[in-house]
Amino acid sequence: MSNDNRIKGKILWRGQIECLSPLHVGSGRDERSDLDILLDTEGKPFIPATSFIGILRHAVQERFPEKFEKNFWGYTENDDGRQSALCCSDLTLANAPSTDDIVTRDGIRIDNTKGLVKKGGKFDFELLERGSRFGFKFELTFREQDEAVVKQTARAIYDLLAEGGVRLGAKTNSGFGYIRLVEAETRIYLFDFSRDENGSRKAKNSPQDDVCNWLKQNFSEQNSISVAELGEPVSAKEKRFSITATLRLKNSLIVRSYARDPKMSDTTQLKSRKDWVIPGNSLKGAIRARAERIVNTLELKNAEHIINELFGKVDDERRSKNAKKGRVRMWEITMAQNDFPAELQTRIRVDRFTGGVIEGGLFDSMPIFAPKQDKTMTLHLDVRNCKEYEAGLLLLVLKDLWSGDLAIGGEKNIGRGVFQGERAEIVWDDEQIILEKDMNNLSADAREKLQGLVKALVTEPV
Repeated sequence: MSNDNRIKGKILWRGQIECLSPLHVGSGRDERSDLDILLDTEGKPFIPATSFIGILRHAVQERFPEKFEKNFWGYTENDDGRQSALCCSDLTLANAPSTDDIVTRDGIRIDNTKGLVKKGGKFDFELLERGSRFGFKFELTFREQDEAVVKQTARAIYDLLAEGGVRLGAKTNSGFGYIRLVEAETRIYLFDFSRDENGSRKAKNSPQDDVCNWLKQNFSEQNSISVAELGEPVSAKEKRFSITATLRLKNSLIVRSYARDPKMSDTTQLKSRKDWVIPGNSLKGAIRARAERIVNTLELKNAEHIINELFGKVDDERRSKNAKKGRVRMWEITMAQNDFPAELQTRIRVDRFTGGVIEGGLFDSMPIFAPKQDKTMTLHLDVRNCKEYEAGLLLLVLKDLWSGDLAIGGEKNIGRGVFQGERAEIVWDDEQIILEKDMNNLSADAREKLQGLVKALVTEPV
């Protein structure tokens, strides 16, 4: 065995990730809902190492293609192959589970041509609530020939997790699976088994001590290193378009959650933990429907292609061949329960012919209302590798949401879900543009740039 191929050392990385939004890692079963999450033999949620490593590999390859090295991740090509330098175990819950951790949400599929739910389009799915933490353990093996690559890739993974640049599980474009490294709970240890040509080394321990410490899993301060010792911080150059909009609720809002307690209201506003929430799939569905209307109104030849490139496509009949994941990513909007009061309202269904109440047509709902205090909510979306005409389309959607022409949630026909824009931060190709409630304050240069993006939608079809 050549010296270059001899194992030079090990890096052990122990840490935690926190779910900043609900997480769905599916089990493929429908025993408790239409889409169950994965549980271990004790009924606790866990994240398979295959899912975690798979999404890390994809994220590094997408964000840092020049840092991607197949020798690090392992590969098989014909009769040739190599084992991955990274070994990881399944991620288990680091905090004690509670009865509120696993929730069931309802979902629907909308026919955008009619604005109605598709036949058989009602379903439900399980989620692990935000705030849950998972512990993980990496073991990285490096040799003389690939020591720099292993440390550099490990630093790229660290930076991705620390900045929240990784989403895990299903429905990630709808705000689910947003995870971040808990840096306070992260420890990195280096076990160096080598000596230099003179028989000396810079490490604090002897090679024998490091081998013994690794075999015994003895994590002492002598082997502890900082993330800076893995290499320089890694940054990615991306052409990203993002919108962060501060909105004010004009009247009332309800994203329906169906009560399972017969004493409760028939429908209430959806909650996550103790906060009201507007889920990302509701926001994304409304934005997609309005974007479709805009491109169809403009009579663009490639209207369907534009929408599918941005928001993705699911073909129910030939799912594997024509399915496509979109590039628009949403975040859920959370609102403190005390800031937005809920009120029970009783309603009826009227027979249009007789003018009387339809039998069994009495129902109630509990929407939330705009507070008297100065309270707002924040919407955030972004698109990676965004084209100018795509940015222009999303700006037109923002205009409709900003002016109250685009409503979110249910019961829109009685005025719910209407917003008013207060402030928006638009980032395009590393340049920031601020929109205030008074549009007259927008500079001529910023106005020209935004208008140029909108013009690209008409003048530069796909």
